[in-house]
Amino acid sequence: MAFSEKLAARVRQLLGQRRLVSKKQMFGGLAFLLRGNLCCGVHGDELIIRLPPEETDAALAEKGARVAPAR
Repeated sequence: MAFSEKLAARVRQLLGQRRLVSKKQMFGGLAFLLRGNLCCGVHGDELIIRLPPEETDAALAEKGARVAPAR
């Protein structure tokens, strides 16, 4: 599956040139890694965010947010 270049460009712009952030194509999308650990990514036309467990409920209350299905 191709990923949205437009959304990926927005993420790149927001992350800027932060020293510890790298990007890598993974799982058919584009992953952004902080110190080698996944922090967010773009898969298809969706933004994927990794959150600490204590922030999950608040994030899921946002419009359009959902838990990614396990594969």
